[in-house]
Amino acid sequence: MIGRVRFLISFAIVVFAFLNLWHLNQTLRWVKTREADDVVVSEDRLRFVRDTLMKAGYWRGDVGYMPAGVLHGYPRTLDDHQQWVLARYVMIPWNILQDTLSAPYVLVDGTRSKTPVETPKGFIKIYDSTNGLVVLKKLSVQ
Repeated sequence: MIGRVRFLISFAIVVFAFLNLWHLNQTLRWVKTREADDVVVSEDRLRFVRDTLMKAGYWRGDVGYMPAGVLHGYPRTLDDHQQWVLARYVMIPWNILQDTLSAPYVLVDGTRSKTPVETPKGFIKIYDSTNGLVVLKKLSVQ
């Protein structure tokens, strides 16, 4: 009698373990990969920008964010706004200001621009990536 009870309990544990594994497999099919997540892509894109600001000794404060199109005088697009929101999230603890050159450092996002990013007057280029991101430093900043 005790042998049957042990067998039934063991069998039930094995069945429930397989059901749990099957349910986990079904659930994980809907999870997207890291490479498909916009935040992860933005973190990878902006990693060297963060490093550049830290190497410059600028650990927190205002950083301007200018899409290259806005820098060239075109109106901001919805995609530009979405990229700014992602940059604000990824670049914490810096305060990312939208469409401004008044901050001590400015991130110019030329990833969706066909023309190269030109350095505006009063700034020097301290970082230029191969993917279109440029960090500018105001000349008056020490």
